[in-house]
Amino acid sequence: MVLRCSNCVNVIFVSTGEPQAICPIPTIKAVEGENVDLVCYLDPPESVVDYTVDWKRRDLIGMGDRNTVVYSYRNKQENRQSQMDQYRGRATLNHEDLKRGNLTLRLFSVQLADNGTYKCFVSKLWISCNITLNIAKRDDSSTAAPPVVGLTEPVDHGAAKTDTVRNIVIASLCGGGGVVGLAVVLFFLVRHGNLRWLERNEGARGGDDARELENLSTRTEVDPDPEEGLGQSMV
Repeated sequence: MVLRCSNCVNVIFVSTGEPQAICPIPTIKAVEGENVDLVCYLDPPESVVDYTVDWKRRDLIGMGDRNTVVYSYRNKQENRQSQMDQYRGRATLNHEDLKRGNLTLRLFSVQLADNGTYKCFVSKLWISCNITLNIAKRDDSSTAAPPVVGLTEPVDHGAAKTDTVRNIVIASLCGGGGVVGLAVVLFFLVRHGNLRWLERNEGARGGDDARELENLSTRTEVDPDPEEGLGQSMV
């Protein structure tokens, strides 16, 4: 504590007595698997290297003979004999920081079982402070891919195109167009490159219709302009 006097030249430092244990964050929230620091320090700072420092589960105190020790520092070293099994290898305290009155405890990979109230206690000074630790369950579930809607059998575009061309030819012949109508259809197919494509697909299917159409097309003179060719054929 610092006392200031408006009429005094010097600043006077006055000790208020024994230090107090301070826990600046009384409630800590974390997710399981994280590392957590339970911050505690003395104010004013004082070395506790030669003292006994205990961290305990305050919420378990008074529950019969159950062990409540999270971490114990005695005779300038860690005392694991009285430590709870669930905290062995998962709790640590920096012994060098004890020289500065820093009593912060670190917990590694916190678990849901670590939920509770922790008490830091220095028996020599008879001081303590409490911290409540709330652990939330980690959500590791991944979002499933949305179901595929309207999935059907793959469409054979080659077969569909062949059937379309075949239907055009049949419709032309059945519509009474005869050779003239067929010539127009053949011109259209050759112009758009469908005849060779049709022959290739029909050959794979063992049909002879495409070859018959190609032979007929070689005997028919087709004008490059489909509309003009149609006018001459109708004369």
